[in-house]
Amino acid sequence: MSLVMSIVTTANRTRRFTQTDPAQIAEILGSLKRAAIIFSARSLVVAGEHSTELFSPRAITRIEIETALDLSPYLPPAWVPDIRALGPTDVTGDSRIDDQHIASRVDCFFEGGDTLATWIESGRPGSHSERSQRLVSLFEQPLISYLPSAGGIGLINPANLTRLQFATTLSDPPAGAWHLREA
Repeated sequence: MSLVMSIVTTANRTRRFTQTDPAQIAEILGSLKRAAIIFSARSLVVAGEHSTELFSPRAITRIEIETALDLSPYLPPAWVPDIRALGPTDVTGDSRIDDQHIASRVDCFFEGGDTLATWIESGRPGSHSERSQRLVSLFEQPLISYLPSAGGIGLINPANLTRLQFATTLSDPPAGAWHLREA
């Protein structure tokens, strides 16, 4: 049983930590039930064997927890990530977004230069206005969960997302969208 945690900051620095003690792993995973407040907390403290690091949660772009453990007992009930990180050799299908379904590569760009290539596949229930509201309020969410390519769970801090790029066009963009071609 092991856990590897990567914390990426807006300075585009990645710190990796490991844990193999089952009690410590359970404590870390137990904190996922409160993950919605992780990026609004005063600090994130990582206590190691030889040092302690304090992170400003506002300066974290994302956190990845890699583990082969079943995380379902530790995740809030509403979390069923339909976004997965793409590894360098992952092949994706054709991207499409229509009224009922989304399947697309989505590249995430963060303050400081960090990037994350993902694939999203999900139904798009609801009316046009509900889908538009969900899309335009994406940056206001407390976090966005995703599945890392190595397994486990990832947490994106939407406050540090600068841009999302879908590999296809929306079938029904929100009202007020600017219709432009790339130059």
